[in-house]
Amino acid sequence: MSASTPSLLLSGESLLGVTRATRDRTLEVAARYQEPEALAVALARAATAGADGVLVSPSAAVRAALAELRDRVPVYALLPNVPEYVRDSSDVGLVGAALKRVKRASPATLFRLGITGLSHAGGVLASDFAAMTPILLELEAASLGRADLRGVVIAAPITDLALAGRHQGFFAHLTTFMRRRFGVQAGFETHNLGHLLACLRTWGVKPDFVIGPVNPRGMLMKPTPEEVLDELRRTEIPVLAKELRAGGTVPLAEGASYARAAGAKGLVADLIDLEDLGSELRALRG
Repeated sequence: MSASTPSLLLSGESLLGVTRATRDRTLEVAARYQEPEALAVALARAATAGADGVLVSPSAAVRAALAELRDRVPVYALLPNVPEYVRDSSDVGLVGAALKRVKRASPATLFRLGITGLSHAGGVLASDFAAMTPILLELEAASLGRADLRGVVIAAPITDLALAGRHQGFFAHLTTFMRRRFGVQAGFETHNLGHLLACLRTWGVKPDFVIGPVNPRGMLMKPTPEEVLDELRRTEIPVLAKELRAGGTVPLAEGASYARAAGAKGLVADLIDLEDLGSELRALRG
């Protein structure tokens, strides 16, 4: 893609319950952004404070907040909404979870879904993970409505499942599919950054960026902090650092400085990391 790599994103992942912060802090942030209007204000403030966009998964809260916005903000979609998909799958099974999303899809989405389904039919019948994922991406991306979509990012649980199987075809195919289908940047989130960067380098697969943990405590820097730092020096793929505060054990500014010094090309700050959203994002940008 010709678009430049985002250097600063505001993440709403913690609103899905995916966080290493304390329970009290998690509940506090969830309560703060419980109303769509409050979340919409936060998303809008992120853009005015210098963030290149927001990293969000489709959820009722996010859809309502995006609909509230007077001016659209750049969206990097973290797909799928894994906690929601797991809950639905537990209730009605994997096929039932997919059908639930089909039922609420618009005619235009169903048309696109048919095209994607036909082009991946052979792989779907063979239960090929790489062929089934694009169909889920169609449904999940459409549920964001008329968002100003700038990038599609595969969520860490899906990325790391494919990585565990050393599924080269998954990464090569999804990178091409996301770029061509959505006309946006293609990214992967991971909690195994060192492993993923090494494999992508070996396979010659180059997504537009990768998101993974980089922080002074080495938290979630797998396989080891030293190996992650080595891969950061070697990779040609831009890395956006997340988990900057290492579960709240270091100040945000310290984590950001460490990540940049380690070679990260961008930062991902979650709502749970920020007290004064505007001033802290401006500081990170500066």
